[in-house]
Amino acid sequence: MSKRLWEYGGYWIASAHGTETLYAYWYDDGKRATRRRSLGTKVLDEARERLISLAGAAKSDTSRSPDRVMLLVALDHYYDHDVSKKPSAGQAFRSISLVKEFLEEKMLPTASVSAFGPIRQREFMTWARDKHRHSANTIARNLSVVSAAFRFGKRVVVVKDGLGNDQEIQLLDMAPDVVTQAKRVAELLDMPPPRPREWLPTYEELGRFIDAIDRRKENLFRFVILSLNTWARPSTVLEFRDNEETVNRRFGTVDLNPPGRRQTIKYRPKIRLTNNLLGWLDEWQKDEIEEGQERAPMMWDGAPITAIKRTFVRHAEECGLPDFTPGTIRHFMATMVRRQKPPVDKEQRDVWLGHDEKRTANAYESFDPDYLADCMQATEQVIVDLQKHTKRPLFACKVRARRGFKVLEGGRKSA
Repeated sequence: MSKRLWEYGGYWIASAHGTETLYAYWYDDGKRATRRRSLGTKVLDEARERLISLAGAAKSDTSRSPDRVMLLVALDHYYDHDVSKKPSAGQAFRSISLVKEFLEEKMLPTASVSAFGPIRQREFMTWARDKHRHSANTIARNLSVVSAAFRFGKRVVVVKDGLGNDQEIQLLDMAPDVVTQAKRVAELLDMPPPRPREWLPTYEELGRFIDAIDRRKENLFRFVILSLNTWARPSTVLEFRDNEETVNRRFGTVDLNPPGRRQTIKYRPKIRLTNNLLGWLDEWQKDEIEEGQERAPMMWDGAPITAIKRTFVRHAEECGLPDFTPGTIRHFMATMVRRQKPPVDKEQRDVWLGHDEKRTANAYESFDPDYLADCMQATEQVIVDLQKHTKRPLFACKVRARRGFKVLEGGRKSA
């Protein structure tokens, strides 16, 4: 190796013996050896640009001051290294694109994080309302992505650079507070306060929705069954796996937080395994899968599905239910269970919904036979009531019966 021509963030540029091509070099602590990678050019200026691109532009300025870090860099850092791997990636991408559009029209693309203070946030709200006719809820949701990006930028995270090496990055040491409440947005813009969603399907409407699901939309039916039994958010339902870590058939519980997932403010609780869900899980386990393939209730082309919203919304519109969304089932169950006689108390409902993190965190309480018993029984009864309004079987035992099996005394089956 010849002499170093330029150094940058722990890397350096030099040529190699027998060639004029320039290489990026670095010392690998793990292997205790110097490694290199061709930069594909003989021109030093081009080599510098390529090394900066590969190593990461964040190394070119070690300042974490919000006055020095560009807002777009903070947003891209958050998207690339955190939210792009989550189900909410699509929404985050749209929000970030909207902020970029605002910067180009009202500020500068190079605007710093500190520039997006209360005054600029208010300008963004006004701009989004006037140009895009966004509601207070939509504006608050888009601003929440900016807030999340600022919080993520203040964390020390490990990211891989273009050379495949792990780098510890903390982009910001502080950032402005961002308005994320729709009620506050409405106050600042002198708009009517946002109203909570009041629409819920009736039993008849939900039954019509289910009966219209044909064999080509089997995953949609399974999504509905899982949602009815767990009351979970759509992202939680999509990540549901029928394995020992999630479904404890011995004690009759379901842990909605996948192994290795860090709990967030959208807490995923441990709930009771209903008989209805147990029956369907046993039925779905009969599906043939290739050896070593991950098992999930909802599969497509050999892999678990990661999205359902487009199919759900399209099907709802075809059924004349334009306000019906994947998250509506959660609200439907929470409401119908409250109407059961006797009604399920708020404490159990909060635990089942994941609203009471402190009680849900008790690791041993879930082994109690009475754990969330009222909630479980009410859930089963709601599904029984729903079955009166749909022709399609909502219980796996009815599906097996239709295939020519009948249950004899003692639980034996006969064709």
